[in-house]
Amino acid sequence: MPLDPIALESRTLWRVGGFAENELREAGTRYWWDNRPRASEQGVVFQLTLGGSIVLREGETESRVPFGHAALFAYGEDSAYGLTKDDREDYRCAWANLVGAGMREHWDALRARHGSVIVADEPVRRGFARLLALAAPRAHTDPLVMADAVHQFVLDLFRGLGKTLARSQPPVERALDELLRRPTQPSSLKEVAERFGCSREHLTRVFSQRVGMPPATWVNQQRVQKALTLLRETNLAIALVAEQSGFSSAHTLARQVRETTGLSPRAFRRRN
Repeated sequence: MPLDPIALESRTLWRVGGFAENELREAGTRYWWDNRPRASEQGVVFQLTLGGSIVLREGETESRVPFGHAALFAYGEDSAYGLTKDDREDYRCAWANLVGAGMREHWDALRARHGSVIVADEPVRRGFARLLALAAPRAHTDPLVMADAVHQFVLDLFRGLGKTLARSQPPVERALDELLRRPTQPSSLKEVAERFGCSREHLTRVFSQRVGMPPATWVNQQRVQKALTLLRETNLAIALVAEQSGFSSAHTLARQVRETTGLSPRAFRRRN
C-alpha cells in the first residue's frame, strides 16, 4: 500500500496541535482535566500561568503552578490539572499542545531533569509568544517553518533550564553532570575537575558514592560500549571508531575491546 505523504508529514513534523493565548477560568467554576483517557498521540502540553494558579497532580504527587511558572505534561499519562475546590482566585493561562514524532521522548527527558513545573523566565515567555504567533491560522506558516520553530522552542527550554540548573549547582555537581552526560568527550578526569573548579579527588569521591564505581571505570565502560556499537553498526575505520568513542588512539581502543570481548576490533566486527 503506498504511503500517504500528507498523513505521514502530519504524524512526523513537529507542530502546534492547538493553543490558547489568554484563557480565563473563573474561581468556583469546574476546571479539572484528567490526562489518562486522552489519546497519547495527541502529544504534550506547555501551559503557562498568567494569573492565579492551578494544581498539577502526577500520581500521588501534587504541585502548584503559580504565576510565572509553566506546567509540562502529556496526554495519556497518569496526571491531571486544574482548579481545586479551595481555589478562590481566577486562573489565566496560555497553552500549546505540541505534536510530532519523538516529541514525548523529548518532553520526558526535559521533565526527568527539571521537573514538571518550571520557572518561565523572560526568554521562555518571549519564545512561547513567538511560537503562538506562528501557530495562529492567520500567520499561514509553512509546515517546515512551524516544525523548526517548535523544535527551537523545545531546545531553548533544554538550554535555558540547563543554564539555570548549572548556576545553582556546586562545582563538583556540575563536573559530575558533565561526566554523566558526555562520557566520550576527549578529556581526562583531571581536566574536567579543573574546568569546573573542584579537585580530582573530590570528584572521584562524589562520583563513586553516586554511581557505585570510580569515574574512570564508568567512563571506560561507556566508551567501550560506544565503540562496540560503532563496530557492529557502521563501517567506520578503526581510528574513527576510537576517536568517536573517546579513546586516545586505535591502539588504546584495541586493548580495551580485547579486554572486554577477547577479540580485536576487526575480529569483533566480523563476528557481528
